[in-house]
Amino acid sequence: MNILVCDDIKTEADKLAEMLTNRGFDVNISVFYNAHDALAYIRTGAAVDVCFLDIVMPEVSGVELAQSLRDFGYAGYIIFLSASKDYGPESYKVKAFNYLVKPISLSDIKITLQELTDALNAADTASILVKTHDYSRNLPLRHISYIEVENNYVFFHLTDGTELKSRTPLAEIATQILSDSRFIRCHRSFIVNLHDIDTLKGNDFMMKNGATVPISRNNADAKRQYLKSINS
Repeated sequence: MNILVCDDIKTEADKLAEMLTNRGFDVNISVFYNAHDALAYIRTGAAVDVCFLDIVMPEVSGVELAQSLRDFGYAGYIIFLSASKDYGPESYKVKAFNYLVKPISLSDIKITLQELTDALNAADTASILVKTHDYSRNLPLRHISYIEVENNYVFFHLTDGTELKSRTPLAEIATQILSDSRFIRCHRSFIVNLHDIDTLKGNDFMMKNGATVPISRNNADAKRQYLKSINS
């Protein structure tokens, strides 16, 4: 789950980011201290599932930021933060997912993360049947960072840092998974999730978990598809 936090009070933004991590959920946090930077980040095409927005901020309020996000086409979840309950009605105008009253407790965070996880699971049901040595399981596509073939085994590297090992031929997997627009074949031995790429560096994709995925030297289309995905 990719989360954006925006609060003009740095200590509160950083505290919330810390509270959101290490709670048993797979999260990536991006923190901003003003609405302009947060909006600019979304406009780059960054994959953001959830925005936690403080309502009372100078120049541009959280509600105004949320409206700008919706006007831009952002369809992810928005959660407002405020020391007052007075702004509740305004949150409905931008289809907010939740409204948390400060001070926010760890219990509030855990409940909210679980609700978000459930909502994301319900919204994205695409999966692939993965057969390992011990069992078969339906693996949600959004949990796949990249797929690698090595020594006749296919390794599913997941966004939480774990991996699954399968004997299913990569050609069979590619037939299924490449029909989903978030995946591309960047190398004869690799399929990558565009949404889990952090940066493009030379002939490599640098993944959000720190892994490096090579791009075939003659595969300029993979780079074009990635650049298109971050600018769309």
